[in-house]
Amino acid sequence: MQKLHLNAAIKIRELILQGRLAPGTRITEAALSEMLGLSRTPVRQALPALEKDGLLTPVGKRGFAVRAFTHEESLTALETRGTLEGMAAKIAAERGLRADIQAEFHACLTQGDAILADRDDISASNYAYGEMNARFHRLLLQAADRPLISELVERCAVVPFVSPATIAFGDARFGDARSGDARSGDAPDAVALADLVYAHRQHHYIVEALERRESSRAEMLLREHATIQRHSMNL
Repeated sequence: MQKLHLNAAIKIRELILQGRLAPGTRITEAALSEMLGLSRTPVRQALPALEKDGLLTPVGKRGFAVRAFTHEESLTALETRGTLEGMAAKIAAERGLRADIQAEFHACLTQGDAILADRDDISASNYAYGEMNARFHRLLLQAADRPLISELVERCAVVPFVSPATIAFGDARFGDARSGDARSGDAPDAVALADLVYAHRQHHYIVEALERRESSRAEMLLREHATIQRHSMNL
């Protein structure tokens, strides 16, 4: 039952962060159970945990609603995540990368290169790149081995548009967010894709700095890296 509870929490969290459960939406056990194909018990157990994470707010005696985050909260959370990951990069560079983590970083780089080179299936590419990007950032925290930094980063990531997994191309969110961009004549999705290509190039630079144990450069790159997501999300 514990596994079902964790599975339910992960799936509900994804629905919220992907915008499929909009801010202010009242959460009901019955509707979520049907949507997720789970019984009500694990859903009921998952909801208080999501409230603790800051994704839900209590409504009435036993109900919950999706928390609404302001523009300023998203911006603050993203900037904080960039600062914390910069700290993690500095620590990781000073420590030096373990061989297994270094190999995983290079696997992420190779996968990202392949995804950006072949985007015939946008939906599949979105998912694959988001998963790779999230793994890359988890590896950074793993390399630093500072549990408190990891915990604080995870706290920031519950705010919509802040998690590394939310970066993707060909997404309608980017079109809406960037439709008023006056700096380029490109279509909004094309501009978002250009941001993403640049962000993945930064992944290569970050790994290079970590391998060379250039701690100050690694920290600077991670702080700059967060601004790409801010730019793509028009934050």
